[in-house]
Amino acid sequence: MDSPIEIASFRTKLEAEIAGGLLDSAGIPYLIQHSEGILHGPLSPGAAILVSHYLAVQARAALGTGAEIPPLDVA
Repeated sequence: MDSPIEIASFRTKLEAEIAGGLLDSAGIPYLIQHSEGILHGPLSPGAAILVSHYLAVQARAALGTGAEIPPLDVA
């Protein structure tokens, strides 16, 4: 996955997996990042969906969110 960014966050991994089904239906590859089951560490509870920066607009449209995508920082 190239330049993954978070496009949505959820309270539980299950909620993220349900949203991931919408991305699957749209043919958009994604990752779920979650901290369930981790007792200690820097991650906050919940889960997030990550997609390639280049697919973020399509992914947010598939999820029904329309927030702007920040420009890609190419260094």
